[in-house]
Amino acid sequence: MKFIAINTQLKLNNHDVTSVSESQFYDLPLNNIDYIIISGGDGLVRRIIEYIIFSGQHKPKIIIDAQGSFNVIAKKHFLPKISKIIDKIEAGEILKTKTQAVYKLNNYIFLFSAGNMFDALHIHLSEILRVGFLKKGPYKYLFSALLISPVVLLTTPFLLFSKKRFFVFTPFSIFNFRNFYTKIKHLKVDLENPYNLIEIDGDLVIIKDSIIEIKLLDQVEIVYK
Repeated sequence: MKFIAINTQLKLNNHDVTSVSESQFYDLPLNNIDYIIISGGDGLVRRIIEYIIFSGQHKPKIIIDAQGSFNVIAKKHFLPKISKIIDKIEAGEILKTKTQAVYKLNNYIFLFSAGNMFDALHIHLSEILRVGFLKKGPYKYLFSALLISPVVLLTTPFLLFSKKRFFVFTPFSIFNFRNFYTKIKHLKVDLENPYNLIEIDGDLVIIKDSIIEIKLLDQVEIVYK
């Protein structure tokens, strides 16, 4: 089997492994690749899958070596440590996968989260706090949540009734309430502003368009066992 390992150096007996950085990955053809091993957090996973989907090439199965601060995708699918996956590959065992939905937001994709409500504020403050002992691990997100909690309590009633605000968080998959969505197939929002800061899977991006359109686009297979 053929593997691409991103941001990690791996050797697998009797398998072809190409180890590259993120920037090097975008120059590689994918048509003969069986698996892509991504060593990083949710943002890196999203960017790699975004490239795969938009490139129109063959979609290899994804192996996640969770190295980020929060690792929502890894937690959602109860993914094992990369060492266990490697042991299965070396033993010649068949790897089992779970399907992960891929959503399109204008010219981006996301896997679990997108919005311009308190989520964008939370991520922005978390990035500001990425210093000292808060630089690594989930503590900056927890500290940020504590700091913004009064703002969230005061503003959420207004945001929920605003036609220009939305928040999508698909791991729940329970209900939709006002402009808070956990199940979504298609959504169009007029933000009435051609320059917007949007959170997608823990990244902050600038959308230079007043219309935000979200729809279920595709799916990828993520190795979980």
